Amino acid sequence: MKTSVTALSLLLACDMANAEITFSGYGSIVAGKVVSGEVDPSGEKEFQVDFYDYAFYTEDIDFEQESVIAVQMRADIADKLSATVQVVAKGADGWSPDVDWAYLTYQVGQDGTLMAGRRMLPMYYFSEYMEVGYAYPWIRPPANLYWWEITQFNGLTYSHNFFAGDWTIGTSVFGGRETQRDIKSHDFWRNRGGYYFPPAGTYIAGTADVTWSKILGTNVTASNDWIDLRASYFRTHYNTSAEVMFFDELDLDGDGVTDQIVERRSNPDGTPIISGDWPLTDFDLDFFGLGGSLTFQYVTLLFDYNYVIYDDGYGSRFPTYYVSAVYNHDVWQPYVGLSKAKLKLTENWQGFGVGDAEEHQIMTLGVRYNVAANAALKVEYNKFTDQGNRPGWYDFSYHNDAGLFSVALDFVF
Repeated sequence: MKTSVTALSLLLACDMANAEITFSGYGSIVAGKVVSGEVDPSGEKEFQVDFYDYAFYTEDIDFEQESVIAVQMRADIADKLSATVQVVAKGADGWSPDVDWAYLTYQVGQDGTLMAGRRMLPMYYFSEYMEVGYAYPWIRPPANLYWWEITQFNGLTYSHNFFAGDWTIGTSVFGGRETQRDIKSHDFWRNRGGYYFPPAGTYIAGTADVTWSKILGTNVTASNDWIDLRASYFRTHYNTSAEVMFFDELDLDGDGVTDQIVERRSNPDGTPIISGDWPLTDFDLDFFGLGGSLTFQYVTLLFDYNYVIYDDGYGSRFPTYYVSAVYNHDVWQPYVGLSKAKLKLTENWQGFGVGDAEEHQIMTLGVRYNVAANAALKVEYNKFTDQGNRPGWYDFSYHNDAGLFSVALDFVF
């Protein structure tokens, strides 16, 4: 609601009487079902398709996890000034409308653009339209690559475009911050064997709040008639907090043996116990990205590579990549893809150890059928393979192998 009021105020603050307003939008109707795999600690066979909204499928057919509808309004307020607001409703969020975009755009000179407000954080190759299923061949970008909690930010972006021979070059710088509240990640993984805060006995009790502050980064794009490349970098300060719970072991008769275990979530005054800042919840983050597409006569190759550095207690490193080949045809577009993700620990924090703490991949096979100029039907199979092999609580891999079959109708209007 607060974001919605801010967006409305942004528009009302402008001279809307003379503004030219246009509407557009997009949507997806998606159904999925887990068709193979292993039972995870939740007792279900699950396949996660969205780490941001924590959408996942089970063996029951589900139409809500990835279905989405969005409406965008653009108002041309003056010769060089426009305002954009986009409202999105997702089945995974109970169809609660959310303002994803709300920003002003000002044309600076012939080739410069200044944007102020809330918009997508330009981190992935498909960031600008990562939720617009019609814009890419697959049903979804791979979840183990496009998985960070923060995808929008509030701030400023300046971009400048120019030509160099046959190449179109784009450069931009951006800065700002973002806070996401009640993120489901901690609650989701706690019920599947993961996420707790040392010392022993301190566990995540529910959702978490995450803030990326002091975001500062740059993007460079280069394209010609068959190559399109995008390099990105930004740095931010990461901070997360959550309600935590303790399990107190009580020795009632003093014989040195625990007689009762009591769960404690509140302070003496009744307020929730909130996790504090420490090396695993408060640190700097660096994001490096390189993505692109190579278009040949019969095949288009798509790729995206990210390398993320946490300056946390573990010295966490996240190398992830995706490659995909799509057959070029006006109506039918079969495709294959492979994504792979790792978590590497480089610091032996509190004796936890170093090395690969998590590793998994997703194989994708599907076909897109363009049923109309503004709609596409897609059928897809995904195979998730957990390749992590660290035993016990050292293993960060709580995903379990699974196969997913899904069908989608994507459209724009």
